[in-house]
Order: sequence, then structure tokens, then C-alpha cells
Amino acid sequence: MRNKVFMRRILCVILLAAGAAPVAAQTLPTVPNPPAAVAEPLPTLTRADTARAVHELFRSRRGGGAGWLALGTVGILASTLPALQTTSAGVWSPGVVAGSAFTLIGLNKRIQFRRGREKQVLRELAATGHLPASVSRRLRGNFLPLHGTATADNPLLAAGIQPVAPASAGAPAPAATNTPAPATTGVPIPPSPAQALADARQDTLDAVQGMFNAKRLGGQLPMLVALPALRLMTGASGSSSSTPPGQGQQDEASPEMVAAGLLLAAGGLTYMFVHNAPYSDAKFSALRTSYLAGQPLPATIRTKLKPKHMADGRTYRERMERRAARRRR
Repeated sequence: MRNKVFMRRILCVILLAAGAAPVAAQTLPTVPNPPAAVAEPLPTLTRADTARAVHELFRSRRGGGAGWLALGTVGILASTLPALQTTSAGVWSPGVVAGSAFTLIGLNKRIQFRRGREKQVLRELAATGHLPASVSRRLRGNFLPLHGTATADNPLLAAGIQPVAPASAGAPAPAATNTPAPATTGVPIPPSPAQALADARQDTLDAVQGMFNAKRLGGQLPMLVALPALRLMTGASGSSSSTPPGQGQQDEASPEMVAAGLLLAAGGLTYMFVHNAPYSDAKFSALRTSYLAGQPLPATIRTKLKPKHMADGRTYRERMERRAARRRR
């Protein structure tokens, strides 16, 4: 009897627990999923952006080819001229071999990336939007295509690049329409109003960056006084012409010369820090944040901007963006 009562109690406890479990499960608060971060859409690359990267690639490779040619020529001349001047000296064969190899590398670069081939590649890009595989695989690293603003140079608009449809004699000119040109014509499509505003702001920031870089470079020039300051502190102000050869004379710096050298070095260093303080990277970052938030540029900065600052700042920004892209890989 006791066993039956005990079993009934256990069965009641099990039934109560089974009935309470769904209730407890329903009363648990549901935690909403955090909203996914919406990434800002990146600007779309155009054919003009690719054309600028192709132009930079060809220009850089042509310059590198000229350097290899110069290095090879110097190596060959340095290895053969002593043998031509004297009969005892012989030709240094390793120098000739190395110079010849450098010359061949330079010739290959100059031929492969000549201006005529660059125009041919750009003409094909403007007409079809395609690049040869030997060119497209090199558009990375320092030559990665980047979005350019409306004020950036467009190599596709150069003479002899833009394809022109032949017009038959006596045929009437086509009527002007509002239909946008097809993508195969290579005509740049006007950006949207939002993209045009972003490009205008980027041009302004590029000009500010170029002006900051120019000011910082100007502030570093007075550090050249460190060279005469070092000369004064070491006492190397000149040696006497009456000193016999082989008997070196080392002048000891006087306290006045050391003080003058320290004063020159300290003055140049102080000027550099004081002059460059308003044009530091931290100041530019704060100015960029406030400008993108809608604040106008200060009048003291706006009046100092020049057209060359925009080009210099754009070049600096593109170099930094390509460096950041290489680090992300």
C-alpha cells in the first residue's frame, strides 16, 4: 500500500514538471538580433579609373626601362674603357655580362610599354572595355585602379584615343536625344548628384592635404642649418694650407663655436616644430571630420589653397589608399 502511494506521488511530480516546462519555455524573453551594420556603398570604378591606372603602369615601366638602360650602359663602359685606354688592363667579363643583361631588361621594358602600345591599349579599353591579359594582371599593388573625381585627368579623352564613328558624306547629322550613350562608346557617364557632391568634397580635402604636405616640407627646410651647426661643433671650419701633406691637423672647437652650433641646430628644430604644428596629421584628421559633418573650411585655410595642391593631394591620397589595399591582402 505504501509503495502504491509513493508511486502515485512520483507520477504526480513528473506530470507537474512536464506541464510546467512548456510554460517556462514560453515565458523566456526573446532577445532580438542586433541589426546588421550597413556598409556604405563604394564608388563604382569607371573606364576612366582603369585608364588612369593603365597610364601610370606604362609611364612607370618606361621610366624603369630607362633606368635599366642607363645602369647597363654604365656597367659595360666601366668594364671595357680601362682595356681601351691601357694595354695591360683587360676587359672585366662579369661587368660586361651584367651590363648586357641590364641593357636587355631595359630594352624589353621600353619596347613592351612604348607609347604606341599604350595608346592601342587605351583605344581598345575605350571601345570595348577590355584589356589584354598582360596588362590587366599588372593592375594591382601600386597600379590598383582607384575611383577618381571629375577633376582627375581622363586619358580616354586624349587625342587619338576616343573612337569616332565614321560619317558618310552628305549624311545628315543625327538628332540630339536625351538617351545616354551606350557603355561601348567609352563616353564617361555623368555621376549622380550624391556622387558629384562626394567628389567635390574629396577634391577639397585633396587640396587641403596637398597644402598641408607643402607646408610641412617648407618647415623642414630650415633643418639644413644642422650641417653648418655640426661643422661648427666639430671644429672643422677649415684647415691651414701651410700644413705639410701627411701631417693632419685637427682643430678643436672653441666653446663659442659649440654654442653657435647648438643655437643653430636648436633654432632650426624649434622652427620646424612650431611651423608644422598647425599642419599635422591630427589637425588634418580633425578638419576632415568636421568638414564631412557639414562645417565649412576655416578662412585661413581656404585662402591658401591653390590648384596645384589638389593634384599633389590626390597623388598622395591614392598612394596611401594603394598602400592600405596591399596591407589588407
